[in-house]
Amino acid sequence: MILKIKHHTNYQYPTPIFPEPQHLYFTPLSRGYLNIIDFKLEVNPKPTGNAIRIDIEGNPYNQCWFNELTDHLEINVEIELELDQLNQFDFLVEEAPKTEMNKAVDLYLKDQLSLKKESVEWLKTIENNDPISFIGSLCQSIHDKWDHTTSYDTELLDPNKCFDFKAASCRDLAWMMIQMLRHVGYPARFVSGYSYNPELTGHELHAWVEVWVHGAGWIGVDPSSGLFITEFYIPIAASYHPTNTLPVQGSYRGSAPSELTTSIDLQVKKRQELTN
Repeated sequence: MILKIKHHTNYQYPTPIFPEPQHLYFTPLSRGYLNIIDFKLEVNPKPTGNAIRIDIEGNPYNQCWFNELTDHLEINVEIELELDQLNQFDFLVEEAPKTEMNKAVDLYLKDQLSLKKESVEWLKTIENNDPISFIGSLCQSIHDKWDHTTSYDTELLDPNKCFDFKAASCRDLAWMMIQMLRHVGYPARFVSGYSYNPELTGHELHAWVEVWVHGAGWIGVDPSSGLFITEFYIPIAASYHPTNTLPVQGSYRGSAPSELTTSIDLQVKKRQELTN
């Protein structure tokens, strides 16, 4: 299948500001089930410089810098992807090797928050004998216990507060699940990107979890849906902490507040439709 993505982002300022270098995370991450056919990034005002870089966790981004004042920052992205069917269970779980790889994976295990007693006790009710069964059961249990809501709050919800609430955003559910996984010894990271579901609207910009299992590598799960991810999940950035996955990362000089507007359009076409 072919997935076409259009993502519009605009920051408006009542008085001119000077933008510091901006890091733009819009390039899809490399995954075996997706192939980037076309990628277009347009920034207005036109940057003085625009360089493709890779951050310390392997995420590609565009580093843009400017030499003039502006009252807006507009970003338009068009992506065309070819998607193959994803089989999340095409692997063998292996014994953890004693290699340097373990030290790299430790980054996604050490950043732990202290979970409240009620959360820890609830975790004990999830059977933890087999890694894949545990991950799937935890994901499904979070989906069953919490409603998935839309939130425009810029602050990340504390996992203990999220545990007490009956509803939370995809970002907050993912962050809570990550802390639960780390608590019981599973390295986990936060993933932001796009998801396509023709039956839902407003969920195109999405967040989910990747869990490290030796032999399988990073396995994607979505606590908002209670399922392992499919080929319709397009990762843009993955990190040990959610703040490192924001699409636009940067600052500006000036006292003017910013007003953000954004829109996303996703369309899927089957291969036979393209040849007719």
